[in-house]
Formats: sequence, structure tokens, C-alpha cells
Amino acid sequence: MRELKKGSLGLLLLHLLQARPSYGYELCERLRDQSGGTLSFEDGAIYPLLHEFERQGLVEASWEEAGAPGLALPTEAARRGPRRRYYRMTPRGQEALQAALSEWHLFARAVARVLGEAPGVQSARIPSRLITDEAAASGGRR
Repeated sequence: MRELKKGSLGLLLLHLLQARPSYGYELCERLRDQSGGTLSFEDGAIYPLLHEFERQGLVEASWEEAGAPGLALPTEAARRGPRRRYYRMTPRGQEALQAALSEWHLFARAVARVLGEAPGVQSARIPSRLITDEAAASGGRR
């Protein structure tokens, strides 16, 4: 699962940034919340990718400021802690997201076909001998 998570992180970040500008920790929380806890990333894991997106022009970053246009950010007096660096998707980022989504859907359909889960294809089943072998290996315990 770890490699699948790593490989899809860029797509997921761009998708979240399409909805609204966010800072790193908030992106991690949104991923965790929206995936029901399955996709959990440390905030330190996403910053190198956000910085690369910024270098490529896919996102723009700015430090929070009270009353920044287009961002409903809290004032410094209203919250405590370090300043937050917000990332906002650019038009180039939107194009990259659309391309990544197309690739993802193509890949997911291909995997589903191989696994027998595509529409019109019989669902994949675990061969009964594997279930029997697993039961024997576990001493009949499940």
C-alpha cells in the first residue's frame, strides 16, 4: 500500500488544491479525513512535492496574511503558532491535474480488467484451493 500511496500523492494534492488553497498540514488532514483514515501522510512527506510543483509552476505559494484576497485566512491575533504557507493551484496545475486524472482512470480501468472487475467482466474470485491452503497453514483458524 505504501508504494501505491506514494505514487498517487501528486494527483491527490492537486485534486485537493483544485477545491481551495491549503497549507501542508491541512492537506494531510484533508487526505486523512476524506479517505476515512486510509491515506495518512506526514506533513514532511508532502512538502518536497509541493516545492517541486511550485518550481514547475503548477502551484503558487504565499505566506498567510490577514485579509489576503481570495483567501479567507485567520488574522495572526485570531490564532497562534507559526505562519502558514498556502498553496494555490495555477492554470498550469489545472492542466496537469486533468492529464493526471486521465492517466489514473486509464490505469485503474486496465487494473480492473486484469482483476476481472471491469463492467461486463466476471468478478475476480479467490481459488478455493488457496482458501483451503490458507486454512491449513493457519491450523484451521481464521
